[in-house]
Amino acid sequence: MGESRVQTDQNTGQETVLVTGATGFLGEYVVKRLTGKYHVLAMGRNTEKGRHLETLGARFCQADFTDRSSGDFFRGVSYVIHCGALSSVWGKWEDFYRTNVEGTDMVARFCHQYGVKRLIYISSPSIYAQKRDQYGIREEEAPDHNDLNGYIRSKLLAEQVIRRWDQKGLETVILRPRGLIGIGDTSLVPRLLAANRRTGIPLFRDGNNLIDLTSVENVALACELAMTAEGAQGQAFHITNGEPAPFRQLLEQFLAAVGEKPRYRKLPFGLVYGLAALLEKYWTVRELPGEPPLTRYTVCTLGYAQTMDIDKAGKILGYCPEKTLEQSIREYGVWWRKQKKSRTAAIRGDMEIHKPCQVTKVKLYQCGSCCNDVAFVYRGLRRKRRVFPARVALIQHKRLGNLLYDTGYSMNIFGKSPFLKLYRLLNPVSLLPEEEISSRLAKDRIGPESVDIILLSHAHPDHIGGLGQFTGYDLIAFPEVIEALETPGLGKLVFRELLPPPGHIKNCRTPRQQLREHFLCRYFDKVYDLLGDGSIIGVKLDGHSLGQMGIWIPDFDLFLAADACWGRDLIRVTPAMRLLPRLIQADFPLLLDSLRRICRLKREHPEVQIVFTHDQGEEGTYG
Repeated sequence: MGESRVQTDQNTGQETVLVTGATGFLGEYVVKRLTGKYHVLAMGRNTEKGRHLETLGARFCQADFTDRSSGDFFRGVSYVIHCGALSSVWGKWEDFYRTNVEGTDMVARFCHQYGVKRLIYISSPSIYAQKRDQYGIREEEAPDHNDLNGYIRSKLLAEQVIRRWDQKGLETVILRPRGLIGIGDTSLVPRLLAANRRTGIPLFRDGNNLIDLTSVENVALACELAMTAEGAQGQAFHITNGEPAPFRQLLEQFLAAVGEKPRYRKLPFGLVYGLAALLEKYWTVRELPGEPPLTRYTVCTLGYAQTMDIDKAGKILGYCPEKTLEQSIREYGVWWRKQKKSRTAAIRGDMEIHKPCQVTKVKLYQCGSCCNDVAFVYRGLRRKRRVFPARVALIQHKRLGNLLYDTGYSMNIFGKSPFLKLYRLLNPVSLLPEEEISSRLAKDRIGPESVDIILLSHAHPDHIGGLGQFTGYDLIAFPEVIEALETPGLGKLVFRELLPPPGHIKNCRTPRQQLREHFLCRYFDKVYDLLGDGSIIGVKLDGHSLGQMGIWIPDFDLFLAADACWGRDLIRVTPAMRLLPRLIQADFPLLLDSLRRICRLKREHPEVQIVFTHDQGEEGTYG
């Protein structure tokens, strides 16, 4: 069965265990349980977490299990626990297949090649997900196919891969742990908390559907038992706490533990499931980033009962849960509250420390405006004409000179093309020649040749109008915005007549230096250092336009949020936007999500100054 190798550590005499995905949630708990009893090799990609695992007594092996070069770490190993996976309710099938199917096949191949005694594969009970209640599911009831999402499909194929290698002589065991909870969880509970804060948690059939959860420590116990249990070879086992409870009861226990009140949205299952199917189709056809606000798998999980029979694990593995759900929920709540306090303290410290002292002045100009009746845009408001200024920010930088954030309207907006006429019909535009950005700068004795960098939030007419008034500059924007400039169209609200002439833009640059530890990462998923010196931070604010970029200027605690909302006075009514203006948004649910993140930032840090492009009021100067 492959090469025969020395399978004990020469210094301690302990057998060696390799844990893939060791820097993940479950992987860390497995490593923690096995260190001291075994010589543990912790394989993962996150070096920061790897250093933490080494403090627990493991040896960190920085590698990707889907890469052939990881094979050297399998030499001399007695047991492999394969926790690594791409786990998500949504994603590209090629990514799921490469990681969960081909990656698992590579892990099993190395195990067979180097004479590993037994491979423990972590699968998932999501393979059973269906539009019906299921109680006491037994292991042999696993379906051959389930196309509810790419993750489920890939896990079923990966189990087939494991069985084929078992037939070739490699001892294998499959574990299917259900709904992991515990300190450090970055998926289950955080998702529920986010939904509770955003719109409320969807509740079907009054939340009485029974669900199973598992304390992550109990899954680590099952992994240890599966390594050596007689009679386990070639078998699959369900792992849960054996404490099924109604969804609503468990949810309220979690929310009480973290100090939040539940918000529910009672919804009809059939309608929501159909909507989820449509959203999935839309995301697939449009190839949109991120995941849909609803998926069929999520709706099935929230709407139907699913409990697992764990008798087989008890009889063959000797599995008996060591930690109760009540203990796990209580511990999680204490940890969450402590984390929240420390995050707040750390954020305030970061905001004080990270002052690059590079931006000396920010001046906001109004470069034209449009107007509309707010009652036509938002439900619940009385008829009133509101002016929507098109603001441009001049940013004066010690090292880089004059930069612009957006460029407002230009006189080209009054062109005769039918699309521009339609735009002006729906959004009557007001603009004088002296209000164009080049004229505004000239009045302040700033020549267009001094502007070497333009940061573009997105490509709508009131943001790109002045691009043609400058030459030889670098344009910095997210890839979706640059693509919109290259392929304009009415559906994107990007008009060819407003684009700068060829040669005016010297280079189009996309943000490359993504930040992982910046305080804004606690609020936004995509955060970038745009200039490499920390002076201007780009934040992705998808929704109004895909790839919309807001910018954070730490020297003034200033956050320019583009069109994440059409004005501070309109934040509360944005969810009540009418159908026609909703259709203008690239993704209305994402717009609401971006706005909620901004509001959370402001709520937790009132010292931050939030400015939207269309805020009313006088032009402002900072510095």
